[in-house]
Amino acid sequence: MSDSIPSLPEHDAFVAYADRYGPRLLLWVWDRAEGELDRHVSCAGFGSLQSIPMSAVRLLVDHLAAEELLQPVGGPGLATGAPVVTLRAAGADRARRLQVLRANAAERTRHAARAVLHWTHANTHRQPLRISGFLDSPDVFFLGEALSRSEVARALTYLAEEELITCQGPLFHHDVGSHVALTSHGVAAVLSGAADIGAYIARQREYGRPTQHTHIAAGTIEHLTQGDSDHSVRTTIDLHTAFPPAGLARLIAELAPALDLDPEELASLLHSADSLAGGGPDDEPPPDRQRGLMEGIRRRLGSAPDTVGRQLLLDAVGQALGRLLGG
Repeated sequence: MSDSIPSLPEHDAFVAYADRYGPRLLLWVWDRAEGELDRHVSCAGFGSLQSIPMSAVRLLVDHLAAEELLQPVGGPGLATGAPVVTLRAAGADRARRLQVLRANAAERTRHAARAVLHWTHANTHRQPLRISGFLDSPDVFFLGEALSRSEVARALTYLAEEELITCQGPLFHHDVGSHVALTSHGVAAVLSGAADIGAYIARQREYGRPTQHTHIAAGTIEHLTQGDSDHSVRTTIDLHTAFPPAGLARLIAELAPALDLDPEELASLLHSADSLAGGGPDDEPPPDRQRGLMEGIRRRLGSAPDTVGRQLLLDAVGQALGRLLGG
């Protein structure tokens, strides 16, 4: 099934359409031009390969030409209405970068998970919905190259383990069922508009963790940061709600000196905590700045020896990040 084409290139829907098919067309031209800038390439075969009309191909060529990636030229293809193009230098550079991306296993996995999830959502009216249909759809392509059956199966397994879909019925690949359906969590993931399903799942896990506020009584910090006793931890921690930035900064300032960091790392950690505190509750840094400071604090804590205090601070920073992202 091909996507509908908006009537005007400047339409918002066309921007999304061009983001999807533009890189595929550029790489398709690059492959057939074998990297040569002066070779004429007819785009006649691209439309049939991607199951889109020639009118859409012409719009995509115009779009890539406006970005100075392709150069439309005259040629035999004009008789059939198919554009004929050559690569421009910027197009060749972009295609090389896309080739590297296309070969990246992690990027292919991310694309497979998102594509399978969105294809399932778009075809929920088909019952039972067989994943073999995905292999015959334009969604199976990642930057112009089709995902393999095993890549699709791995995406199905991942989404099923995370309870975004179910895979039942006859086997598709190894032990993965071929009948797919979205769960309520899967619907929520699609409706969220998340481009990276893995990141979306990680955020949902963070939101689902119990929020906590840790109160450290004066005089117990040394035992908390250096001791191994479960008893010492239980008797010095009260759990309430997630830390605000200023509260997290105060906790870091209290516990940091006992974390056995080198002086430079300790000074950097305390400086970040001071920046996070800002001028108090009424003068907090903006959310993006808070997130950046918290991520930096978490990285610095990662270099500290593994103590109860370090783990406490890592948990507190994680909870604060979850509170920030969930806000």
